Amino acid sequence: MVENAEFSQNFSVGIVGLGLIGGSLAKRLAKLPECSVYAWNRHHNPYEEAENLGITCVDNVQDLAKLRPNVLILCNSLASMPSILQEIAPYVDKSRTTISDVGSVKALVRQQVAAAGLQDCYVGAHPMAGSEFTGWKASSAELLNGALWALTVDINTEFWRVSNVLRMIISLCKNRAIVLDDETHDNSAALISHMPHVVATSLANVLCDQPNRAIALQLSAGSWRDMTRVALTDPQRTRAMVSENRHNTAKLLRSVISELTFAADMLDNNSETADALEKEFFDKAQSWREYKYRQRNSFEANTQQSDDTNQNDAANSRLWKYDSRINWQKDLLDSARLGESIVEICGFNTNESSQLLLRSDASLSNV
Repeated sequence: MVENAEFSQNFSVGIVGLGLIGGSLAKRLAKLPECSVYAWNRHHNPYEEAENLGITCVDNVQDLAKLRPNVLILCNSLASMPSILQEIAPYVDKSRTTISDVGSVKALVRQQVAAAGLQDCYVGAHPMAGSEFTGWKASSAELLNGALWALTVDINTEFWRVSNVLRMIISLCKNRAIVLDDETHDNSAALISHMPHVVATSLANVLCDQPNRAIALQLSAGSWRDMTRVALTDPQRTRAMVSENRHNTAKLLRSVISELTFAADMLDNNSETADALEKEFFDKAQSWREYKYRQRNSFEANTQQSDDTNQNDAANSRLWKYDSRINWQKDLLDSARLGESIVEICGFNTNESSQLLLRSDASLSNV
């Protein structure tokens, strides 16, 4: 018998789809006695193993909504989102359940959620974790170690719903989060994920066109491996992901083309200006390199768990309190732009008393 989440004293999460991200989230949450985990997967192959891990699996996606979990998180493909939303919509208790997802595009999902009449209970989510592999077998609780989640809201989002999703992410998964709007998220996701997937695929395509590709592959080492890792992803999965954010990705690809055209012209240039052009090109991203150096040094310091590290965390932290009189959505977006992330929930997580501990990443200064 499946226990109704309403009568459970535990926080409850319903997960649609036990693939790489959904499976990893389910495995992570199932380790916690204070969280009840329910799941549905289109194919029931993972169910036996999932049940052995403490995950309660249901036969139909509608049954997941009927359980009235605190958070119902959609880990299915974007292509199947409209049909799944239509299936669960009549059974979602909007007064209790917050709908979320894990997709890498947010504006389109919000439109699909609105089409199903569930816009009032939606908070977008995107965990910055992944792999070139897919499916339940590739999932693991450790995949989300240290993950940052991007939440997306609009002007109509109720703060208690954000608190519910933050409880899952921060209190249970021990991850961090930032709060954005859909446009900011989708632009940023194109920059750090979708555009690089296309670039990596382009590099692999260039290799396959070369007559000496077998020799080149024998010579390949870390540079080629790191530049092309995501090109190993199922190409249809990459295609679907990129096409979901096509306009933002296309705009950024034109910026990359501009940089590469400059570099090609620079390398073809044998004039006296060549040296200056090369210095300009290779020095342009120095602020980013310095950020990565600071980030690495900060990580090494944190792993030592010294008193100095704890003092630095305290110095870089501040308490943010929810106030219904302010535009809290903009307040948290501005916080993210300053390099702050949410690391702890304080108070009772109600609209009147919620407080969030924000911690800035000192390594992001002067990027």
